[in-house]
Amino acid sequence: MLQTSLIPTGHADLVTHAAYDFYGERLATCSADHKIKLFHKLPDDTWELETEWKAHDAPILHLSFAHPIHGVLLASCSHDRTVRIWEEQVAQAGSGGPAKWVERGTLSGAKGSVRSVEFAPPNPAYGLRVASISTDSHLRVHTSLDPDLNDWSLAHDVHVPSLASDDVPETQGATPAEAATGGWALSWCKEKWWGSVVAVFAGNSPVARIIQLDDTPTALINLRPPGISPLTAISWAPSCGRSYHLIATGARDGTVRIWRAEAPSDDDEGAKSWSAETVAEFPKGPRVGVVEWNATGTTLTTSDDEGVIRIYKPTYAKNWKLLGKMTAEEPPAEE
Repeated sequence: MLQTSLIPTGHADLVTHAAYDFYGERLATCSADHKIKLFHKLPDDTWELETEWKAHDAPILHLSFAHPIHGVLLASCSHDRTVRIWEEQVAQAGSGGPAKWVERGTLSGAKGSVRSVEFAPPNPAYGLRVASISTDSHLRVHTSLDPDLNDWSLAHDVHVPSLASDDVPETQGATPAEAATGGWALSWCKEKWWGSVVAVFAGNSPVARIIQLDDTPTALINLRPPGISPLTAISWAPSCGRSYHLIATGARDGTVRIWRAEAPSDDDEGAKSWSAETVAEFPKGPRVGVVEWNATGTTLTTSDDEGVIRIYKPTYAKNWKLLGKMTAEEPPAEE
């Protein structure tokens, strides 16, 4: 089993999410204590606290760094029904203090807790965009064309059904408590060549939906697995030159699936819509908390409710295998 070092965050309550910046040199954490903490990596690969601040008036649920082309920006979302945009202000030379993070926007309008937030990949045609989904099952995309980030507008507000289909009862396969606290998550397509596309799910649905947001939002395809276990996590892999897309999903029953999705080709007159199939499925276990790809979309990392992190990688035969796993437990002391 692999074992890594631990980061003592110092949060006063449950740590709800952690996010790396684009370069992997900084790590932001958020917590039910309403605070965001920012760490930077030292030469010996340990992490040092850089700064912290109270960011919301309720537990914070998710974080996302923007691409550095937009500057040093961080988005956070919370049970207080808002998304907040933060920009780093570098400390003046000689001041000796840490950089200050200034709020550049409070995005409201959600009628429930905002559970997931993610900046869109850079695309000059759309400017700076950030997507969020809340427990009212609405996907909202805000954009800002103002260089000072003082003017944010709602570009899209899309209702995402929380049911797999009209004939599947909303509470089927889940207790009433689970149905009331379903999963809400989203992940942008990382390549601009396919347009403005996002994968999203809401509530206790076992189905993820791929939605194109150019002009009028359009549902492209549903990722519909066998079974009815609600989804809990989703991640769209960077394509890195592939002609197809890989999307990973995690479910409440512990199942992790990797989907291969293909857009219609301009050269193929017979294919007029997107297609998708499952190319890997890993055994059921504890509820999946996170699925996340590496920078090249060649390695998938997952975490579960037992605190086990698993790393999967394809073989030369394109079969996905468990590469290793690690836990957050302290290694045994050496005698």
